[in-house]
Amino acid sequence: MNSTSFSKKSFGIVSLISLAAVLATAPLSAMAGLIFRIQQVTPPGSIVIPQAATFAVTVESDSGNQPITGIDFDVTLSDQAKKGGVITSGSNLLFPGGNNGFFASDFPPQGQGVSVGYTTFSNTPATMTATPTTIATFTLDTAGADVVEGTYSISFNPATLAANDAAFASVPVTGVPTTYTLQVVPEPSTMAMTGLALAGGMAMRWKSKRHRRSATSGSA
Repeated sequence: MNSTSFSKKSFGIVSLISLAAVLATAPLSAMAGLIFRIQQVTPPGSIVIPQAATFAVTVESDSGNQPITGIDFDVTLSDQAKKGGVITSGSNLLFPGGNNGFFASDFPPQGQGVSVGYTTFSNTPATMTATPTTIATFTLDTAGADVVEGTYSISFNPATLAANDAAFASVPVTGVPTTYTLQVVPEPSTMAMTGLALAGGMAMRWKSKRHRRSATSGSA
């Protein structure tokens, strides 16, 4: 066997062993996870029935930057009987020209409007950072006959919440729900009647107190 050939083979084997050792000891770069949140945009505070409200879906990275090429999620209202209102429309802000975008649909066994689905992807990645990025908005309508005042929640369906990175591999995801409050404000006529009743009660108490004082001074 040629000594030069042997040396080349030996060098090649040693190099492969050294490379394997370096790869085995090198720290692996962890994939950043994504946190999905639902936030009420308008109005601030309680939602007055039959007022409509706007909500935003935001995404942020839990560590560093995370490029993504696609997102899927469903947002669902806690009350399936539409007592907390219904979702009537939405918009896709991440990849507006992507597949499907944001759309409302009927998801059995849930009623139409109590759950909406979002699907979008693009060949050009978008980078998520620690600063929340608004990827979608939707409108909650509380004008329905079944709407009842109270506190409700909107959450992500964990079975459909997903995201892909630049290589179209799955990214760890977490969905954070939110709550909102519906309230009824009395009609102006009702408020006026209540005000008159309160004023009348105060007048009666004042007259009664004055009468007692007059009776006391007269007997002195």
